Amino acid sequence: MDTNWLPNLEMPGARAKHQAIGLSIREAISGGELAAGDRLPPVRDVAWRLGVTPGTVARAYKDLVDQEVLVSGVGRGTFVAGAARPAYPPAGLPYMMVATPPDILNLSTAQVAHVGQGEVLHRLMLELPPPVGEDYVRYPVPEDDLVLRRFMAERSGGEDHGQIEADDVVLTAGAQQALVTALMTVLHGPRPVILTEELSYPGIRHAAALMRAEIRGVPLDDEGPLPEAFDRIAAETGAQVFVTSANAHNPTTIQTSRARREAVAEIVRARGMQILEDDCFGYAQAGLPGYRLLVPERAWVATSLSKAISPDLRLGALIGTPGRTIAARTAAQQQFFGIPRPVRELVMRAMETGAAEEIQARVKAKTQERVETTRAALGRFGIVTRDFVPFGWLPMPRGWRASSFLQAAERQCIRLKPADEFALIDGRAPNAVRLAFTAVAEDEAYAGALRRLAALLDKPVVTMEA
Repeated sequence: MDTNWLPNLEMPGARAKHQAIGLSIREAISGGELAAGDRLPPVRDVAWRLGVTPGTVARAYKDLVDQEVLVSGVGRGTFVAGAARPAYPPAGLPYMMVATPPDILNLSTAQVAHVGQGEVLHRLMLELPPPVGEDYVRYPVPEDDLVLRRFMAERSGGEDHGQIEADDVVLTAGAQQALVTALMTVLHGPRPVILTEELSYPGIRHAAALMRAEIRGVPLDDEGPLPEAFDRIAAETGAQVFVTSANAHNPTTIQTSRARREAVAEIVRARGMQILEDDCFGYAQAGLPGYRLLVPERAWVATSLSKAISPDLRLGALIGTPGRTIAARTAAQQQFFGIPRPVRELVMRAMETGAAEEIQARVKAKTQERVETTRAALGRFGIVTRDFVPFGWLPMPRGWRASSFLQAAERQCIRLKPADEFALIDGRAPNAVRLAFTAVAEDEAYAGALRRLAALLDKPVVTMEA
């Protein structure tokens, strides 16, 4: 059940407010005020009522999730752990992908558009050649993926990232592993610092946690990261790497301007940092030079096929510049030895036959169709969209708080992603939500969801409760 219980900040032995909140939750559980399965109040509600920052509450909740006292579900809230916890999503794994309940329309996950790729890939699997010699009885070696690295180099090269050679490419099991592999390669010392935009997709936070690294946010505006703030924070923290999404920032859709890219590149070079550019939405047509061109000796690019072809393939790439990828390739091989032969051969077949290019073109067209549908339905409410980007950023109109809007949408069987989930610990979350456009396959179901959201936005909660 939901609860209006509120933590007590005056807890003996607590040296900080987040610790007091955590101790208060533990005491309430042991005293029976909170039971297994009870839903805790939303982070922003607790923060407002206690007069603390949302980051303070989020940190307390996260600590207890890590300790398995609480369980947190994407889009569902935070619950007291125990036998009565909700079936969706599975508990205790805050960054695991989870199944969406069948009665929920998923506008939360930025998933690839459904364009029949399953049928195409199945047909290609049936056409794969039979094994020869020691196929399927030995471990992969670097020479095995040379052709696939050439394909990925050709696919990722161009006006934004320049000429890419096969030896510049390290294949990974998706972009998230490319991110982790890059951090394994460039970070050093007991407590390294990573910078990223003050709003960023959760995978960056979890990659930082795996590396036992501190993460700090850089303020941004409509042109991208603010150079003065970036330089100041880099100097204060001694940060070693900046992780950024310059072409299509997730969640705001911002494209970093050329001037900002050049300013950031200068600071990265002057501070002796590395820069990792997440370009999973590369088909969004940047038309601007990436950091691999602006500061090649310090730049890496993470990309994958997940948003353009299929996430089930689990194929990504970490791209460096000549002579810089040996350590990264070693780090990748020490994690998983190499891309599995069936995946490697299926993707090569898709690229050789042109099927991969055809699927990506369909995905791009379908994504744009959904962008235009969303603009028509929600444009009057100020939703921020970009051509070919499969999600939008919706600042809440007057009368709505993001937490209340999410609950109202959930009652309409629609799942969204709040700004809180993109904020760093102790960071600020704007009053906004992100909508993903392509996870719902059926056009009419998606259009119906937009109509229900528009009806909600037309009747703010202050009016509904009057």
